[in-house]
Amino acid sequence: MTSSCPLHSNPTAVNRRGLPDRELMMAMKAQANAFVLGTRKSNLALIQTGHVADDLRTLHNPPSLQGRGQGELEEEEEEEVDGKEVDRFPFQFSIESMTTVGDRNQTTPLHLLSPYSSNQPAKSLWTDELEARLMNGHFDMLVHSLKDVPTQLKDGCEIGCIVKRHDPRDALVIKQGLPYKRLEDLPDGSVVGTGSVRRVAQLKRAFPKLVFEDMRGNLNTRFSKLDNPSSPFAALILAMSGLSRLGMSHRVTCALSSPTLMHAVGQGALGVEIRSDDMRTRNCLRGLGHWQTEWACGAERGCLRVLEGGCSVPVGVESEIEEIIDEININEIDQLEEQDQEEEPLKEDSPMLHFSGLIDIKPNTRPSSPTFSRNALPPLRKRYAKLTLNACVTSTDGQKHVIHNPKPVVVKSYRQAEKFGEQVARKLRELGASEILDEINKIRKENELADLQKAIQKSKQSNESEWTKILSKGITTPTDQQQIQSQIPQQRPQLHHHHNQQQQYQ
Repeated sequence: MTSSCPLHSNPTAVNRRGLPDRELMMAMKAQANAFVLGTRKSNLALIQTGHVADDLRTLHNPPSLQGRGQGELEEEEEEEVDGKEVDRFPFQFSIESMTTVGDRNQTTPLHLLSPYSSNQPAKSLWTDELEARLMNGHFDMLVHSLKDVPTQLKDGCEIGCIVKRHDPRDALVIKQGLPYKRLEDLPDGSVVGTGSVRRVAQLKRAFPKLVFEDMRGNLNTRFSKLDNPSSPFAALILAMSGLSRLGMSHRVTCALSSPTLMHAVGQGALGVEIRSDDMRTRNCLRGLGHWQTEWACGAERGCLRVLEGGCSVPVGVESEIEEIIDEININEIDQLEEQDQEEEPLKEDSPMLHFSGLIDIKPNTRPSSPTFSRNALPPLRKRYAKLTLNACVTSTDGQKHVIHNPKPVVVKSYRQAEKFGEQVARKLRELGASEILDEINKIRKENELADLQKAIQKSKQSNESEWTKILSKGITTPTDQQQIQSQIPQQRPQLHHHHNQQQQYQ
């Protein structure tokens, strides 16, 4: 008698637990080393994700395995690297992309691209659909431009790491053939293109005689619009980091920084989002993040989280961080308020960024080693850094501008960097930012209510149009009307949803 189980390697072992055959076992081991990176379908997003995938391959695959496929290692079980045995299967990092709501709408200005609920930031239009596939297991990690990531993620998601930041500043790009080099050189009435409310708000204040108009689309589209002789645009404002990653740095006329223009929160940095309970991916990302970038961006995002209240607002920031090697110098720098209070102890399931800079990465460690596990904490170390954060809030017309430049402080963790950002935001509110933000939210809600009313009217007109078609056909019997009505796209649930939304604003 033989077992019917295809996994039995010994046909006489009927009463034993079946073992996978060698081919299946090899496939299972290879699959454990495979990760899928999800991203948007834009050229820039794909290039950025490719950089992260390359860094992960370099981090995890020893030189002898890099560039070698599974077939080349068919007969090898293990090999030695620096005297240590390692798994012969190279780590695989594949990339899959998808188009998001924010990508599909390339005509609506960014400040109008907001859902009906003000409690959901417009930035989520670039992350919602990706996060849905992350949570169902289709993706193992997502690679985002950090400035596009809401400061409050969905339950079950977290930023696993932030890779080393590129130049966070904005850049001026002048139309080909024009002799100008700076915004100050442009004639009055010149049209400058940008899709950012933050940029427009700050630049209107500094250059009230220039005209700022919305321009969206991928980089090639924007350059085509700019350089077209019949185009009204004289210049564009773009991110330095994006131009650099796309190999377009030669188009930069000059970089922009304070006092002219403070950059966006998280600009120039890439964040890798994961499922909070995915220990395999957590361990895979160990060693990829750049703790200085993570702490600085943590301060920026902490500031924005307090200011935005769920909505995107024109906030500009500039941050700088420097590690303090000699602890004697710590007393020479202002201490963070409430720093003497003990932080909540780290746990196995604490967000991965809470461990940022506190874990020593040893050479030749493997993602499968239990640095992050449900049963043990990784060994932690002390670290101190001098953190500077300047921030501003500007009204959309550029008339009101609140800026706060606090003294640098000493921080010793990502969480303390976040707290410093929150303190800066609260001070901005005290200085008058709350008035600006309240005005912005009022205008936004008025726009959202107007959009709702248009949607309701459109639904009513569509419903009336269907009944007009029925009556024009002379269908008068109740039976016929009932049959036709069942074929009409039902508008009532949609109208009911719109009316519920409308009541929230009233």
